[in-house]
Amino acid sequence: MCEIPPKKNHRQIPHNPTDSSSIDQSELDINIFEKRIISIHNLMIQKGYLPSLDPIRRAAEEVDGIFESKLFSSDIIFDLPDFLLDRLPKYGERRVLALETVLLELGFFSREDLKNEDENYLSFDKSGKVMSRIAYTPYVEELNQGELGYQVGDWVEVVSLGKKGHIRTPVYLLRKKGKVVSLQGSFLNPEDVAHFKKKVTRLPLYLVEFVLEDVWGKLCPDNSKNDKIRVELYEHWLTKLS
Repeated sequence: MCEIPPKKNHRQIPHNPTDSSSIDQSELDINIFEKRIISIHNLMIQKGYLPSLDPIRRAAEEVDGIFESKLFSSDIIFDLPDFLLDRLPKYGERRVLALETVLLELGFFSREDLKNEDENYLSFDKSGKVMSRIAYTPYVEELNQGELGYQVGDWVEVVSLGKKGHIRTPVYLLRKKGKVVSLQGSFLNPEDVAHFKKKVTRLPLYLVEFVLEDVWGKLCPDNSKNDKIRVELYEHWLTKLS
């Protein structure tokens, strides 16, 4: 399994605090292909091919970047359907393209296989597991051997690491101050998993509380200044305030 560096088409789209457009609250029916694609996500994790959904999330962000920049060049890993040449993919379509990307990266099939439209190129053993494919099982390294960097009640600041590729920290919280309210547990660093890193660090995950006025400043409505939000943040994105 090769590590995947951040690609030129990867986009981290920042939050727009001045966007006042309404949110579409209409209920949409779930298409059968969307149910199937979610099932495949879950099966890949249960069968040990992926430790989490983070590689698919990373690939979905790359799909966003490709469509945002219109980089429909020959070096993109998936084949773009003709019906998406003139519009953005919907949520389910975006997930299909992301899953196709990850399956190609894992070696389940090649682009040539897809072009030939051959449904019989996968071989299975007696247990029903796909043979001769690559499961992503990284070496796991503990960050601090059980010692926590922060405790409930600590005031922390979200640092700006300037990382490229997939991250799980909201951009609008960078350099904002909040208070640790709980420890959520320790989990594999999603930024490493997303890019198939050979060595992945297990990190403490904290629930941090922020006051909306501290987050949005003058953009925060008067009736929301004392409201609070709670966000899960990994330890390496935090620094303790004295």
